[in-house]
Amino acid sequence: MSQFANKEDKGRDLVKDALEILPENIRESIYRRINDVISYEPVIGIMGKTGAGKSSLCNAIFKGDVCAVSNVEACTRETQEIRIQFGKRAVRLIDIPGVGESAERDSEYEHLYRDLLPQLDLVLWVIKGDDRAFSADEHFYKNVLLPAGGEAKTLFVLNQVDKIEPFREWDVTHARPSPAQMQNILDKEAYITQRFGFTDHPVIAVAASEGYNVTHLVEAMVRALPKHAQSGVAAQVKDEHKTATVTEVATEGFADTVDKVIDELIEATLPKPVAIVAKAAKKAVVSGIKKAWSWLFG
Repeated sequence: MSQFANKEDKGRDLVKDALEILPENIRESIYRRINDVISYEPVIGIMGKTGAGKSSLCNAIFKGDVCAVSNVEACTRETQEIRIQFGKRAVRLIDIPGVGESAERDSEYEHLYRDLLPQLDLVLWVIKGDDRAFSADEHFYKNVLLPAGGEAKTLFVLNQVDKIEPFREWDVTHARPSPAQMQNILDKEAYITQRFGFTDHPVIAVAASEGYNVTHLVEAMVRALPKHAQSGVAAQVKDEHKTATVTEVATEGFADTVDKVIDELIEATLPKPVAIVAKAAKKAVVSGIKKAWSWLFG
């Protein structure tokens, strides 16, 4: 039996043990629902113009085996779903065509994004560090993603900041910008924030190929994800990015999701007097299930 199977079994045993104090007639239903949470595969859209470094960014963030699953149904041939799996957990990435690259395709892409957005837990909108043309991106964000409810789902990533002037000053030894570059990076972040209308999440500047600031991006991603998707992503990021912050946010998100699941089933299944007793035990149940997180996703 593999190490992943051993950890998985240990985690599931902890979940079952924690459920023992609940009424027997709802334990199996709750366990099945929690299993759905554990097995959930987050879906992340990666969008941006050609040359923005989407592939290098994904390679810098995620571990595991990458394989193309299929073209997304009813979409253009350029839009592909990629599944990344390490151990028992997996993440699905949808590589979305860049905006503003073909005037005749912009209308087609608008329909594509509107159809895709409800399926996505998060959108990473990758912008090249030295790009100065934002009108097409701005149009799509304000006229397509915002009306479709994408504001809370969109995280802007300023990539390849090692190419921001004065690019010859990039500190190669320590993989970080010079003071002059850092100021220009901050100015660029502020400019993007202003152009796109003060987005829900802060703009994150990285140099994926240099490994610069990728951990900070991963922390921002986990915070931006819906709670039920945080643990699945945390399980797939490279170990060097799985910080205490990532683990804490994902663990709390998992606990909150489990809490909601238990609440819903107690209210839907049990008579009121029994439900009151079950809800009183819920805090201890959730606390016990939280202990399974590191076995299931760590």
